[in-house]
Parts: sequence; structure tokens; C-alpha cells
Amino acid sequence: MVKSYRLNIIGLLVCVAAFCGCANTPEVQVSARECASMPDGGRAAACATALNGKAYVFAGRDSVGRNRNDLWSYDAAGDTWTHLGITPLKKRVNACMIAYDDALYMGLGFNGKVYVDSCYLRDWWRYTPASGKWERLADYPNRNSVGAILAAKDGQIYAYYGCGHFMQQEVYRYEIAENRWDAMPATGERNPSAFGCAGAQLNGFMYFGTGFDARNLTMWHSASIGENHWQRLASLPGKGREFAVCAASNEYVYLFGGRYFGGDMTGGEVFESYMRYSPDNNQWEWCGTMPCGRAENQIAFTINGNVYFGLGEDENKHVIDKIYCIE
Repeated sequence: MVKSYRLNIIGLLVCVAAFCGCANTPEVQVSARECASMPDGGRAAACATALNGKAYVFAGRDSVGRNRNDLWSYDAAGDTWTHLGITPLKKRVNACMIAYDDALYMGLGFNGKVYVDSCYLRDWWRYTPASGKWERLADYPNRNSVGAILAAKDGQIYAYYGCGHFMQQEVYRYEIAENRWDAMPATGERNPSAFGCAGAQLNGFMYFGTGFDARNLTMWHSASIGENHWQRLASLPGKGREFAVCAASNEYVYLFGGRYFGGDMTGGEVFESYMRYSPDNNQWEWCGTMPCGRAENQIAFTINGNVYFGLGEDENKHVIDKIYCIE
């Protein structure tokens, strides 16, 4: 009886190790092909979105540690990069950006010193690629503007979480036609307060989680876009992580990289694994290791159902210039 119990425990530990990316064989092999490298040496803590077959990458930290405020486009069909120039926005990291109709909406983020109010940026902008026009819009309602995750539906943009002097649970809604931000009332269970979360929208739902509060989180929830009522889903297997990124294909939500913070004495562990979540069966699968190796503060976006990921920085804070595609 004791021998059988021990064997079962060993088998369970082997399964957990496989989920953590410690095994050599992923549960489901999902290959990623390398695309053209970003010509400017890459970015860490940038933001990205896709519109009409092109991705747009804004701001972030460059390969020599400078915060940037320029805008790049990546053409998926031609596998080429184009520098669109310096934007009217301040330099920053951990901003956010989303496409809706024919425009890009972007802003928020951080530049400066922790706990200095003016360094938590609230500005919010619209850029129309077809005309090159920039418009300053209504500011975000508070200074908890770092690392918010966005979704869009029916003329509205939703900003999930974000942090500043503290971590907030609130979801804010931006009314595009009225140029106005509103706090959304919460009903039912909410995620715990956290920063460094990841998420993506798929088929009318927002899938959202991970991050850090006083510990690394494996939480994973969903909510119908337009509502602030969350449903708890299967937790991320293995260790929790912060500063991972997500993008959705037509069927799955993929999660890439991130960091497990093990305390001031360790510096943490940066992950090289990527996983995918299936809403149909509420299940996570380990897909393999990223070709770029260990990375955090990456970007991820979707073009024509294909998921792209990359850039970011490794465990030594070296900035990465490569992106990859899962077809």
C-alpha cells in the first residue's frame, strides 16, 4: 500500500514537472517560425496591436536602456518592418494599445521614478494610419495606468487593471463616440489586485490572469466583454508568473514567457515556455519552449488568425529583436 502510494506521488510530480516546462517533450507540439527581426535592435516593455494585416509596436525600452516614444509597423505578408517616426506622446514603458475600426488607441504607461505621480502617465491618443493623424483624447481617470490590458467591442474600449501607487481591481470603459472614461461596477467574484497580468480577447470574452500581488499568481478568469463579472477558470499549471503576454488564435489563448519572482535574494526565474488555453474544455497545454529562450516584457498580437510573439528581454535584461509566428 505504501509502495503504491509513493509511486502515485512520483507520477504526479512528473506530470507537474512537464507542465512547468521541465520535461523535454511538450504535451502538444506547436511550432513557431522565425520572422524578420526588428531593425532597431528590439524593444522591451513595448506594446503592440494589429490592424489590416499589419502590427504596430509603440514605445518600450531599447537595447541601450533608453525609453522610446516611436512607432513601428510590421507587415505580415511581406515580413518587413517600417519605422513610422516619433510620436507626439512622451517616452514610456508598459503602455497599452489596441486597434478599433480604422484607428489605433494608445497611451498610459510609465516614465520616471516610482511613486512620483507625474511619472504614471494618463494621456490617451488616437492614431489613424491611413491619414497619419494624431488626436489627444480624454485622459485616463487615475494614475494606476501601468500595464493595463485592453479589449474592444461595440464602440467601447475596456482597460483591465493597471497599477501605480497601488494595484487596482477596477475595469474602466472608454466610450469612443463620447470621448469619456467610466468605471464599471463589479458584480460577483473579482480577480485579486495584481500587476504584471496578461490577457487576450477571444469570441466576445476577455481571458485574463497571472501577475503578482504579494506572490506570483496562477489565477485565470474570463468575463464577457462589456461586463465586469468574472468566472474562475482552470489555473495556470506550475508556477505563477508576472510580465507574461497573451494573444489569441481562432481557438486558443496563448501565453508566453514571464517571470517568477522568488524574492530579493534570487532575482527570480524567467520562463522560456509557452502554453495555450482552450476555452472549449477549460484546459491548459504546454506547447514547448520559445525559440528566443527565456523572456519577459514581450509583445504578442494576432494577424489573420496567426499568433505572433517576441521582442522583450532575457533574464540578464538583454533586449531581444526577434519575433515568431504560430500558424
